[in-house]
Amino acid sequence: MRTMLNISAALLLIVLGVGAAHTSPVAILGAFDEEVVILERQLVNPRTHTIEGIQFLTGTLNGQNVVIARTGVAKVNAAMTATLVIQHFHPNQLIFTGVAGGLNPDLQIGDIVIAQKTAQHDLGRLESADIENFGVRNPINGKRNPVFFPADPELLRITEAALADIKLNPFQTPQGQRHPRIIRGIVVTGDIFVAFDAKKTALHKNLGADAVEMEGAAVAQICWQQNVPCLVIRSLSDNAGANASEDFKKYYKIAARNSAALVTRIISQLHSKQSLQQDTTINPDQTQKPPVSTQQNALSLNEQRFHEMLSDVTLTGHFTITGGEDSSTLREEKYTITKVTKLSDDYWFFFARVQYGGRDVTVPLKLEVKWADDTPIITLTDLELPELGTYTARVIIYRGQYAGTWSSDKHGGHLFGIITKNTPESDNTDSQ
Repeated sequence: MRTMLNISAALLLIVLGVGAAHTSPVAILGAFDEEVVILERQLVNPRTHTIEGIQFLTGTLNGQNVVIARTGVAKVNAAMTATLVIQHFHPNQLIFTGVAGGLNPDLQIGDIVIAQKTAQHDLGRLESADIENFGVRNPINGKRNPVFFPADPELLRITEAALADIKLNPFQTPQGQRHPRIIRGIVVTGDIFVAFDAKKTALHKNLGADAVEMEGAAVAQICWQQNVPCLVIRSLSDNAGANASEDFKKYYKIAARNSAALVTRIISQLHSKQSLQQDTTINPDQTQKPPVSTQQNALSLNEQRFHEMLSDVTLTGHFTITGGEDSSTLREEKYTITKVTKLSDDYWFFFARVQYGGRDVTVPLKLEVKWADDTPIITLTDLELPELGTYTARVIIYRGQYAGTWSSDKHGGHLFGIITKNTPESDNTDSQ
């Protein structure tokens, strides 16, 4: 009986997408091993996923779902991996961690720069000794990107809270042991390893930059265009001057560990914040409003129909379980969706009432919707539902009906039913 209840709850979550709302991870990226391995070793229930040859490691870090990957060095590699992690894991936030060269003369090797904004220092027009930097157009909306990509304000606030009790490794320099200083600043990115005093001076003078590296702004641009909150954190392994190559070899490992240590504290703060926000008896009238869509006023005809079809409705139907006992039995399911709102790209924000396992909760959630001509398809692949397992599903919504397939590690089956509009006289408080 417990197995049947778990499967029923999982199917309910699949159709409504609730699993995505509660399990969307924080993505953590670094360019090479030393920048992420300390984080990987702390994961609980790690699982490896290989996508287009790139390995992604999922699990929980200090209670928070995360996905970690090495991007490889330089902008193209970083942008490719960032795109893959956003496309396949749909993270709520993305943090890039690692080392950098110091540009600000007030900073020393070992100090950490939390990027308030990032820019590509080698993107622009070269008509003299210096580059005139500019932003290229976003191919998604045709608007010109900014030169500087701002960090997510909420991630910056959470990072400030994480600094309260942070403990970092001291640096042993020729001048003696010193403890790292942490500042907010500007990080610039380019496809060159800067080890030249004149270039270092120019970057600090022309862009106000505090640190230089080879990935951060490329990832920030991907996140900007995909509406994913982003933060870049860099620990200084060298001073980007004539001794940069030698200093990098001496200090990059401890610098990378300190950057990762700060990320670990940020993850703890994120988990604590989310735990405080969770409530198993949310009142729909008190629930936080969904994010304002950038495309609400530009819905296609199909999207308008989808919005109308899944607003204030009850889904009533059945599901089957194949590959097990009594596989021909139809099992009933019934639940409610109160409101849907279009976000960016293929994502929609749902308000759904879920009842399972003695819980009754109305939750806001983020759900991906694909299209086959005029037919919307809810698409979930290897979605991990807490305490229930990992599920894949394809659910078609069409002309007031839904149908699809689902599978897990041990079971699979079909689901189907009808979608009916709730009327003022209807009472859906007993929906299951």
